[in-house]
Amino acid sequence: MESKWNLNYKTIDTSNRIKASSATPAGFVVTKNEKFNKNPEQQQAKDENDLKKLKVKRAYEKAFNSVKGIFMNVVMMFMSGNSINQFTIIIVGMLFSNPIKALKQTNEVFKEFEEEDGDNSFLLKPKLTYIALSIAQLLVGIYKCSSLGVLPTTTSDWLTFEQPKTFLESAHGGTVF
Repeated sequence: MESKWNLNYKTIDTSNRIKASSATPAGFVVTKNEKFNKNPEQQQAKDENDLKKLKVKRAYEKAFNSVKGIFMNVVMMFMSGNSINQFTIIIVGMLFSNPIKALKQTNEVFKEFEEEDGDNSFLLKPKLTYIALSIAQLLVGIYKCSSLGVLPTTTSDWLTFEQPKTFLESAHGGTVF
């Protein structure tokens, strides 16, 4: 009685395989493309192209890591309110300092993906993405300053002889004294 786990080498069809003199394992079938593509230069070029694609993919992942910080900053900005106090000033300082540090460190962030031969043109798009997302974080900080009213946006902020804008109505909460 023959066990189903035994392999009978006589029943294996060897017509579509490499000769037995080469070291291919039992059950391994080589396709026609692999049989005729024995040019090592093409294989090396393919491997280098695959490595470059992998580097670009990892560079984009590194560039998009800063997006995670934008959402956290927006939530913190919302929670701090529109009044000027210590907590709000600390958050505004963080909203400006972190993207500026990120912009300064752009080349260091992508240094691990650079190639020795000096052709790093494939890193241009991930670097531009990283810079654009850092600028988006700066814009979030500018929006927060605008909502706090600390940005000079009217002519009276710049000119001493110009009178500040007077409001026709004002609403105050709390108790009446």
